[in-house]
Amino acid sequence: MHRLRDTVVIAPLACLVAAAPAQLDLYWADEFDGPALDTSVWEYQIGTGAGDGLPGWGNNELEYYTNQAANIFIQDGMLHIVANDNHFGGANFTSARIRTRGNLDFTYGRVEARMDLPKGQGIWPAFWMLPTDSPYGGWASSGEIDIMESINQMTTVYGTLHFGDAWPNNQSAGGNMGGMDFSQAFHVYAVEWEPNTVRWSVDGNVYRTLSRSAWNSSSAPGNPRAPFDNPFHILLNVAVGGNWPGNPDGSTTFPQEMVVDWVRVYRLAQSPFPGAPHAVPGRIEAEDFDIGYPDEAFHDCDPDNNGGVYRPDSDVDIEACSEGGFNLGWLCAGEWTEYTVDVAQSGTYTLRARVASQNTGGALMLESDGVQVSGPMVFLNTGGWQSWTTVETQVELEAGEQVFRLVNVGGAIAEFNINWIELEQENAGCNIADVAPPFGTLDFSDVIAFLTAFGATEASADLAPPLGVLDFSDVIAFLTAFGGGCP
Repeated sequence: MHRLRDTVVIAPLACLVAAAPAQLDLYWADEFDGPALDTSVWEYQIGTGAGDGLPGWGNNELEYYTNQAANIFIQDGMLHIVANDNHFGGANFTSARIRTRGNLDFTYGRVEARMDLPKGQGIWPAFWMLPTDSPYGGWASSGEIDIMESINQMTTVYGTLHFGDAWPNNQSAGGNMGGMDFSQAFHVYAVEWEPNTVRWSVDGNVYRTLSRSAWNSSSAPGNPRAPFDNPFHILLNVAVGGNWPGNPDGSTTFPQEMVVDWVRVYRLAQSPFPGAPHAVPGRIEAEDFDIGYPDEAFHDCDPDNNGGVYRPDSDVDIEACSEGGFNLGWLCAGEWTEYTVDVAQSGTYTLRARVASQNTGGALMLESDGVQVSGPMVFLNTGGWQSWTTVETQVELEAGEQVFRLVNVGGAIAEFNINWIELEQENAGCNIADVAPPFGTLDFSDVIAFLTAFGATEASADLAPPLGVLDFSDVIAFLTAFGGGCP
């Protein structure tokens, strides 16, 4: 929805070649199959906007939004938003407006709805998104994404971004698709919102693509993705009258309704790169961090891959490494990368990291599923970005699939490179349960008998004989005598 006295500005079409969209997974959907609107997700917005400091909802609109069944209801698996010409709350028209703010907020993804539009002079249906927290300031400093708007005779649908500065210094850019009466049938209206690109489509046909050079933020001039790099939420409404469509006239019939079959959100699910969890114990190349969105699978101080030689579409800086392959480059304070791993066994592991720092040194920490598992691994500068050294510490890990996060926890000026991390389990080859004597004559009861002879009293691999004379090597020697040994 356009606000205040903003008008539609359609930027000239540019020769933009969009990359093939990444594989997206269904993140959330409302099929409107229940008996009533799901108010755990959707919130009714009531009134003329005056209570929100926006009389006429900022556009000189004429409706009063209600939550009454005459204006919004679900029937036969579809949501109906109905505009009526009845007087209510000091207005001459009623309709409905709902949003997901605080219940469904997200950054990036494909947002789509299958809808049949109303029609008539002064009728203005919209499917759109607003920022949840407005981190860059009031409208339109923090952005707006209009997925579908149409007015009056519904022969053209519009997709628009609003950005730049607060009104009246706001800007907009977008596109439109015409050539049919969109009130005569259901169509799927979608926006694909990516870190560097926004594209709009109808029934899968892309009609406009904008790259991040098309938008800006006066509040964050150094951030080329602002203001579209923060959580937004979804809105649906049918307005009556306003600056853009004009007011209803004698040709407008009521009621007019927008029918919504479903609303769906698809997002890129975080997943291991290049396709399977990294095995632990083992070595993990630092540049093989998870696939995912910025600030979900990784965090880098600036956008884009400034190394550009491996995974160039990623934000994380990757360069060619003097030791072969690639390394993460120039990690500044607070940067992190995540790795989906599969830990074979619970236990104590030696964690090693191959690092280099030209001037500052640094500190690296490991988390697993959001829990810190290592202290800071501190190192001095190595005298060059490709002058490598290895630091190590011990960590306790649980078995199973989990997500590691490597974090730069050095000071504000600490900057370094990472080539790889490596995890080796302590006594990895000599666990009692892993020894399989070939003769088939030794079972665990033999081990228990042996331990008991040294004063142990419980049948457990964790037994600590009280005499203090038995250690693991004694057990291994005993097992080896029966034909076993370390795998």
